[in-house]
Amino acid sequence: MVRVRFAPSPTGHLHVGNAKTALFNWFFARKYEGSFILRMEDTDMERSDAAYERSITEDLAWLGIAWDEGPLRQSERLDIYRSHALSLLEKGLAYRCFCGEEELAAARQSSLARGEPPRYNGKCRDLSAGEASRLAAKGQPFTLRFRSDGRPVTFRDGIRGELSFPRGHVDDLIILRRDGTPTYNLAVVVDDMLMGITHVIRGGDHISNTPRQMALINALGGRPPEYAHHSLLIGPDRKPLSKRHGATRVTDFRAMGIVSEALVNYLSTMGRNVAVELMDPDEIVRTFSLDSVSGSDNIFDMEKLLWFNREYLKRMPPAVLADRAGIDASRVEKVSVVRENASTLTDLREYMEMFDRAELRPEALRYLMKMDAAGEIAKTVRSRLAVRGGVTFDELTAALTVPVGLRKRDLFMILRAFVTGRSEGPPLRDVFPLVPLEVITGRIDAYLEHRHEG
Repeated sequence: MVRVRFAPSPTGHLHVGNAKTALFNWFFARKYEGSFILRMEDTDMERSDAAYERSITEDLAWLGIAWDEGPLRQSERLDIYRSHALSLLEKGLAYRCFCGEEELAAARQSSLARGEPPRYNGKCRDLSAGEASRLAAKGQPFTLRFRSDGRPVTFRDGIRGELSFPRGHVDDLIILRRDGTPTYNLAVVVDDMLMGITHVIRGGDHISNTPRQMALINALGGRPPEYAHHSLLIGPDRKPLSKRHGATRVTDFRAMGIVSEALVNYLSTMGRNVAVELMDPDEIVRTFSLDSVSGSDNIFDMEKLLWFNREYLKRMPPAVLADRAGIDASRVEKVSVVRENASTLTDLREYMEMFDRAELRPEALRYLMKMDAAGEIAKTVRSRLAVRGGVTFDELTAALTVPVGLRKRDLFMILRAFVTGRSEGPPLRDVFPLVPLEVITGRIDAYLEHRHEG
């Protein structure tokens, strides 16, 4: 049975790249009727925060991801990791290292000077068991290191095919820190082994960890899961996607009015060979396979995400859309009129202001101020709106004549500014009947007052 896991570190909000990892694991589990396990890698006691865990779980739920087990917390399993580390020590597959930070830094610098990767020089590797026990009994602090055999490693990646690593890539890595807490690689391996994880689907930045984790799990007597490393998200500058590129956290996209369906759909197609782009979750699951996933990094395109979002806003039932945007159900007709022009739920709420607020947006006011004919048109519109019993859109436009030197397009742009307070938006014919006349006259008065002051 397929068992996958998503294992975020609760040291920050959910990054959109990690959301992609979560979704790929969730799709895979659902495709093969397996289990999706949520595991919090919170052994970094100083930076981990319960508030971030809540934020991550809320974002996952918002994305539509339901976990079958968890959230499990590594901070509650420290004794388990220690016992496995000590079992390696007893078997001679790990050893105590008493080297201090200065010594280790010097060893790393020496490696760099020789043109080699910075690594431990193995000073404590051949200490006798008796000498190591004597130093430990004296209270000398130590870490526990894995005794690597240094062999080259080859494995088949479920996305990238066969990957090979040279002799020495798996070094004598630390598995227990001086305070007895496990390092990332040990905790991950023990959890994957004990939880029966069959497939590890994660970002390409973890590829170099895989040989180390395979060596550890083999030493512990377990069987490595199948590994698959998908592409990373990068910015337009081809550097890892970070806050310098704009919104990067799921909570950011939620705040800006992206709907979950759009973000899920966009992330599900990134780095994949798909026949169609717009797919609901069931179709994504049905078509998902590791063979369809690319290992090449993907540029996160905000405009593409907004395209997905617009498509979902157009397809969503108006009542559902109003509810998502926090708009009262009594205003569904107005939502139906402006939805085509909105890229986000935030846009939608801003467009709805045209029905209530007698204000001119700055760009609309600037346009009116440069059009000499706007003053006369304003007076004509105002007088027509004052007709007892109201006026239809056709009656209003029939009363307007295009001044000499003015294009008909400009006439309607001026009218749009008065009716909606904006320089762009949905068709005026659809909007006009829904805007209270006092709101339109309020905008005209605001323009005339500004024109007089100018």
